[in-house]
Amino acid sequence: MALGFGYSITPVYQPTLFIGYLSENFGGSENSVVTISFKNRFHFTKQPILKYFKPYAGISINWGNTKNTFDKLPEYYPEKYYFQNKIHIAPFIGGELKRHMNLGYFDAIGIYSEVSAFDAYLLEAIRTKYVKPHMALSLAVGISLYLK
Repeated sequence: MALGFGYSITPVYQPTLFIGYLSENFGGSENSVVTISFKNRFHFTKQPILKYFKPYAGISINWGNTKNTFDKLPEYYPEKYYFQNKIHIAPFIGGELKRHMNLGYFDAIGIYSEVSAFDAYLLEAIRTKYVKPHMALSLAVGISLYLK
C-alpha cells in the first residue's frame, strides 16, 4: 500500500513522491518493508486520447528499508558478489483514465495501471536463464485524486 503526492509541472511532466508500506501479513512477505519512491512520469500527449486516456512512461528511484536490505555489501560477501539492494531504478509504462468532476476538494479522479521492472531484476533476466523476462515485471493499479 502506498500514498503519494505529485504536481503537474508541465502538461507532460508529473513528478510524484510516494511512501509505501508492506506488512509481514500482506502478500506473503517475510519482513515488513518501508519504501520511498520518487517517480518521474512523462505523458506521451498533452491532451487526452478519446477525452479521458493519457498514456505515459517514466522512471522511478526507489529506496527500500527492511532487515535484509543494504546499501554497502556486508563484509562476509566477496567484493562485487551482490549489488546493493536498498536503492533501485525502475522504468515503467502505463496509462490513466482521468475524469474531471466537481467533488468538493477534488477536481478530477483517475484510475491508472502501469507495468514496471526493477533494475536488478531486468539485469538478471538478461544475464541468466533462471530469471525469465516476465518474472522481472510488476503490475501496479491505483487511483489518483486531483486537488482543485
